[in-house]
Amino acid sequence: MNFKNELERKCFEMAERALGKNVTIEHNKTIKIESALFPEVASFKGPPAKEIDVLAATLHDSPKIVLLVSCKLLAGRAEPAHVQEWAAVVQTMNKYSNGTTYFGLVLSPTGFTSGTESWATSHNLGLLPPLKGRRLAFNEDTVLRMFGRVLRALNARVQLQVDDLMTPPAFFDFVFRLSADYEGHQEAITDGRYFLVPQNWASSFSEMYAAIVGQTVEDILAMQGATAIKFSGNLFLRFDGSRVEVGPDLSKAQGATSTVVQCWKNIEMEKCTIEAIGNVAVGKRISSAGDFATYIEFGLDQQFNLGLHRDGFHLHSTENPIEAHRL
Repeated sequence: MNFKNELERKCFEMAERALGKNVTIEHNKTIKIESALFPEVASFKGPPAKEIDVLAATLHDSPKIVLLVSCKLLAGRAEPAHVQEWAAVVQTMNKYSNGTTYFGLVLSPTGFTSGTESWATSHNLGLLPPLKGRRLAFNEDTVLRMFGRVLRALNARVQLQVDDLMTPPAFFDFVFRLSADYEGHQEAITDGRYFLVPQNWASSFSEMYAAIVGQTVEDILAMQGATAIKFSGNLFLRFDGSRVEVGPDLSKAQGATSTVVQCWKNIEMEKCTIEAIGNVAVGKRISSAGDFATYIEFGLDQQFNLGLHRDGFHLHSTENPIEAHRL
């Protein structure tokens, strides 16, 4: 598969993750209409010449439903002409289709100028990122995450009902509703606590817990200014006192080992070694979690609580009687 730029590659990979293999990229495409009753060919070229690059995602086979995506890598915001162009593509494909329904979406990480919304709503095109948000430009990773959410939701939606999305501006509104809340999501990165790495996507406590519950602890790691847990399946959780990161971030999780590691055991917080905590924690599964601001704590097999601090760990048994289960 050849890509014109890095944005197109990322969009294709996101679409494949969301929809499987029913995704194609075509460059300089001359789009042929389907109906044998109409021999016309829509090339969408003229003064000035416009070459059509399209990411096509098949959402449903019977009846056939296809999403046509225009990925715009621009220095500034996309203008009405970019949306007009895609409106012509989608409108013509639907006019001459032989039973196929086409939806259109324009993705532009740098945002859109005023005037594009009227074209998008009247021609029922989706815009990513959403134009109505106070932030008209998002970082590229956030826009790609919006794209993935829209693809998964649309794929589920068309299995149930599609006719109501075909009347303008229903599809525009569908895409907007799914992506508008990323405005706050994006702002949360500035002072947020939970993140998915290496994408640096803003996350939440519940998303963090869903990612690690049931995972087996393979190792506990202390590095400069942070502690981490390595789980099976190349998954890591890293805590630096204010930020919790989850993901396959080997570069950080395998960073320099800290020479200053403070470890405690039992309710009384008696000093111990990191080896003593590791001997108990390794091989146990995560069964619960709690965030206590200066440290985070995880239940292990409903028998122990393992706490991560910025510069060390604590561990104590949760079984009763307490005196009989001291470490």
